[in-house]
Amino acid sequence: MIVVPEGLMERLLEPQPAPAGMNSREIVRRAVEFDGPPRIPYSFMVPMKTDFFETGVLEWLQRGQEEPGSTSQLGDVRYDEWGVGWEVTTRWWDHSFHHPLRDLGELGGYRFPDVAAPERFAWMAPHLERARQAGKYVVGHNPIGMYERMRHLIGFEDLMIAPYTQPDGLEALLDRLTDLTIAIMDRWAEIGPIDAFMSAEDWGLQTQLQMKIDTFRQFYKSRYSRLVEAAHQRGMHYFWHNCGFISDMIPDMIEIGVDLVQLDQPRLMGHGPLTDAFGGRICFWNTVDIQWSTSPNVTEEAVRAEVAEMTRAFARFNGGFIARHYPQPWDIGLSNEMQEVIYETFLENGCAL
Repeated sequence: MIVVPEGLMERLLEPQPAPAGMNSREIVRRAVEFDGPPRIPYSFMVPMKTDFFETGVLEWLQRGQEEPGSTSQLGDVRYDEWGVGWEVTTRWWDHSFHHPLRDLGELGGYRFPDVAAPERFAWMAPHLERARQAGKYVVGHNPIGMYERMRHLIGFEDLMIAPYTQPDGLEALLDRLTDLTIAIMDRWAEIGPIDAFMSAEDWGLQTQLQMKIDTFRQFYKSRYSRLVEAAHQRGMHYFWHNCGFISDMIPDMIEIGVDLVQLDQPRLMGHGPLTDAFGGRICFWNTVDIQWSTSPNVTEEAVRAEVAEMTRAFARFNGGFIARHYPQPWDIGLSNEMQEVIYETFLENGCAL
């Protein structure tokens, strides 16, 4: 049984300021749908103040209680249920080194884990019910993350050349992962309602996409379109965390109906260029750029100016903007003091009523 600390639940479920007759769920919905939210919605870590209930928090607790990492040492090796081998880094993300589907000719004999088994989700139901009663906007996480899963199953280099060397196997694996992801949406719908389905899949490098946009369109876009359509059919928004320089694919994301893109590096592409090109067409859920803000020469004054400039750029479309703290600040070295500065400045620039 997964134990969710009551103190944590109390902080996650704490009501946030809202006009009479409105709650966090409605404020977020209005932001996502450009329907005039009374303030900018948010999810902050220090202090813990949020309009959301993200099931990824429960998954994080489950991971910590079922696979305690206190005995893991740097360089240790483990294998997950997908058959992927990992080298332990002692950080949130380990390094995959063994890729069971490097040869996609092995796909026919590969056994997929039962990631959509009802029991994997049923235990969360009472926690989600409390979140709904508290008026939170509930986000169901995607434990597959199709593109991330492909990288680990195949390996990055082999995935990059698979469109040329193993195109049939690549398409077959994409179809299988798409079907599994939709089955997971069904599990969320069964214990729902869930307000949004969120997937974390990074497609960007520092200056461009990881592959040609034409390759994305040929092999991946139709599968993501199926996922977005399936989410909408189940009454969920589709949220996509996507890091790196992804400007070239945002028009495709908008075309297939993605409701929100969550950026940890908005400064990489520029607030002005992003809003000039895409403002009012897709909702942005931004942190203060995690690479820039953690640089030792960035001052509190610079961060305050960055927050003010970002909110001026994004929060002018009758919605379409949400503020966020990076949810694993310990991994990027973002201090509690700087998180409080970010929080206070967002309140001064549209997050307060």
